[in-house]
Amino acid sequence: MSCCKQKKETPDPTPGPSFDDPSIHEDYKNYERDPFLAFIPQLGRWGFGILSNELSIYGKGAASAPSFTSKFLKGTYSFYRANPNILFREILSGFTVAIMQVPESIAFSFVAGVPPLSGLQATWWMAFITGIFGGKPGMISGAAGALAVVVTRLTASDGVLSYLSVDERLNVLYMTMFVCGIFQIGFAMFRLAKLVRLIPETGMIGFMNGLAIIIFMAQLPAFQYCSAEPLFVDCTVEQRQWLTFSGQPLELSLVLVHVACCMAIMKFWPMVPKVGRWIPASLMALLIGTLIEWTLFRQAIGQGTRVVEQTAPIAGDPPRFDWPSIPTDSQTLSTMLSFAIQLAAIGAVESVLTLQACNEITDTVPKISDSNQECFAQGLANLVCGLFRAMGGDAMIGQSTINIMNGARHRVSSTMSGVFMLLFTLVLSPFINLLPIATLTGVLFMVVLSTFQWKTFIILRYGRLSDSAAIVLVTVVAVFTNLAIAIAAGIILSALVHAWDSGAHVETDVVVKDMVVNGKRVNDVKYVHVRGSIFFSSTRKFVNMFNIAEDPTTVILDFKDALIIDHSAVAAIQGLSHRYALAGKRIIILNIQQKCVGRMQRTHGDKDKLHTQMSHQVADLESQGREGEEREENIADSTSSEPKDLQNLKMFEANVDGIDTELNKLIDNNGADVQEVDSQHRA
Repeated sequence: MSCCKQKKETPDPTPGPSFDDPSIHEDYKNYERDPFLAFIPQLGRWGFGILSNELSIYGKGAASAPSFTSKFLKGTYSFYRANPNILFREILSGFTVAIMQVPESIAFSFVAGVPPLSGLQATWWMAFITGIFGGKPGMISGAAGALAVVVTRLTASDGVLSYLSVDERLNVLYMTMFVCGIFQIGFAMFRLAKLVRLIPETGMIGFMNGLAIIIFMAQLPAFQYCSAEPLFVDCTVEQRQWLTFSGQPLELSLVLVHVACCMAIMKFWPMVPKVGRWIPASLMALLIGTLIEWTLFRQAIGQGTRVVEQTAPIAGDPPRFDWPSIPTDSQTLSTMLSFAIQLAAIGAVESVLTLQACNEITDTVPKISDSNQECFAQGLANLVCGLFRAMGGDAMIGQSTINIMNGARHRVSSTMSGVFMLLFTLVLSPFINLLPIATLTGVLFMVVLSTFQWKTFIILRYGRLSDSAAIVLVTVVAVFTNLAIAIAAGIILSALVHAWDSGAHVETDVVVKDMVVNGKRVNDVKYVHVRGSIFFSSTRKFVNMFNIAEDPTTVILDFKDALIIDHSAVAAIQGLSHRYALAGKRIIILNIQQKCVGRMQRTHGDKDKLHTQMSHQVADLESQGREGEEREENIADSTSSEPKDLQNLKMFEANVDGIDTELNKLIDNNGADVQEVDSQHRA
């Protein structure tokens, strides 16, 4: 007896595809496009949801602030009482950082074109407020060069506000810092700190290079003199003249000696054992430079160089509240608003990057919430600076790095640096007036050398051309416009390069074969497996992969490993479908990822046609045959009662247990018979 397997019948081939097949499934038919103006209430609900959520968060924070503050102060007191050595280290590190900030704050004040007291008080406010509310304990803020080089365009006599007096320009600056603080607080509220990740490394290199060049250019007035006004700061650009070896050889030589001695001390002083670690090199350079100025140069030689008192003297006045009074004309207000946005963006970027650098030093996992908290603290500090006639500032990566490397890990160090800065301002103002401008220039020349990214030349020589172009572009734009526009230009260039590269990565696997479409066999189907991202940069390459005249009547586009990014991709697919339809051919679309379906449904010009293209049931002919055979085998196994093998026949079936029982009985019976015969024989 035998059995046989039924042979699967091959479906009859059809002469051509059916363009209006009733068997098309309805997977995409329920998708409905929103009304055209539906986005207005949706946007309103979205904004109201964000606003209510933020108000709820801040309300809970305000409600819990008293208890949190009480617990924080008690915990801080208990911690430092149990660890007095940590408290001592924090205070000592804050004192060291404050000493280092004194010369830089004065120097950046001259860069910004403001009185030195404005820069010193900005450092005290920034360090104190960000030390308490900042996102990274131990991070230092103060009057920084990144903002100073932008501020100078507001305060300069030949800047954008040249039609105003000096006092009016300063008032506009302070109001600008007030508005800048409001913008930075807004950045924190809307969680915009995460946008810093859009800045490429090449953009940051160009940013640092441009900053270094701008700081260097801002030091050139140290090699100028002015005899038209009693104070150098009151002289206009036209009144200032250059020191030359033909006109003022001795004074120019002394200026160069100051600069060279200061740079040499800052270079080699840290190598001095023990003492070089505890006394900052910039402080030692200022002390020695001042000693040389008032003993050797003025007493022995009889020729001095310009000092702070001759440039812009300061008085040790405590901070005082003063609401900035500015002109209300449209030009001044628009200038103030545009500079406030630029300063807010630059300060936020540098502060977040400084926070990331400190996290790398301390091996701390970075958090977006810390960056937003730092933006809030920076904004609050700049807002207060604007109300107390201070120039504002941002995070200082050099001082922050030194503070962290000194072992500071808590808020005491950064907060105390602000307190010490205030004490220095009130007590040391007579000494600050004696500082030579050339010595401050030497300090900032060393800042320039450390800020400039010298690896730029390696990248320019051996790196990719687009990376080199981005560095050069950001550097040049920073020098000739400002740092905010330079960062934006770097982001745009890097994005365009990325789009160009990504557009070349669209690939297809093309196979012409017979397939089953909606249950019917279709011969010579062009199956195209698309891989990559289809967007504005790659659509041309994608469209050029097809030849409508030579392609068969049915083309299948499988987007299983592809993404449809934007409307350019949707338009490219729609254009292909239209041209194939004009040629009497059709396109079938398969496996579009779910997140791309909504984009196509919303922006495709012919929704019904798209539904038809996406709703076909397609299978390979070979896989369809294998599936049919396996299905028939399963049916045969479940319904047929005929045995397929000989051992399954009834005649060959046996009960193993029964056989064993019968054998045991036979053995027992035979044994009994043998014993009986044996006894009879003996008898």
